[in-house]
Amino acid sequence: MSLTVSGGSLRGRRLATLPGRETRPTIGRVREAVFSILQHDLAGAQVLDLFAGSGALAIEAVSRGAATATLIENNPKAAAIIRQNLDRCGLDLRLMVTDYDAGLKTLAREGAVFDLVFADPPYGLILPREMYRILGEYRLMTAGGFLIMEHAGREQSEGDDIVTTRRFGDSAITIYRYG
Repeated sequence: MSLTVSGGSLRGRRLATLPGRETRPTIGRVREAVFSILQHDLAGAQVLDLFAGSGALAIEAVSRGAATATLIENNPKAAAIIRQNLDRCGLDLRLMVTDYDAGLKTLAREGAVFDLVFADPPYGLILPREMYRILGEYRLMTAGGFLIMEHAGREQSEGDDIVTTRRFGDSAITIYRYG
């Protein structure tokens, strides 16, 4: 299966995905909905893509104006696909091949902060509110930054800091804003 960058300077570029069910790429209509919501917040943004899979979310964000992105993926096969996609797009982005918790700890030690964090973990691994809490605990988000989390549609999201939750079949996207 392949994905296509749907907007920005890299529009139309084809991205490879890992065959089989080891990863679950964010489908085009979901990516379009997310980037439509975030269109005014992308320019110059620092992006973190957790559970990066193919790297499509980070690549799309940079294509649409984000300054840079860091990708975290623990599956070596998926990391090889990300490298291939970055090469195809002529992007030199940081890819950390490690589990998300170790990656977040490293970024926190480095003093990294992000305007946008995409998180697409295996469903059931971590709930949206927990991811929000962890990012805050590590101080990885800028004030006014966004966590965009894909999760199973049956998982409920909660909190006054939710911008929106959109459901797409069995999946949902919840967007949180850090205040």
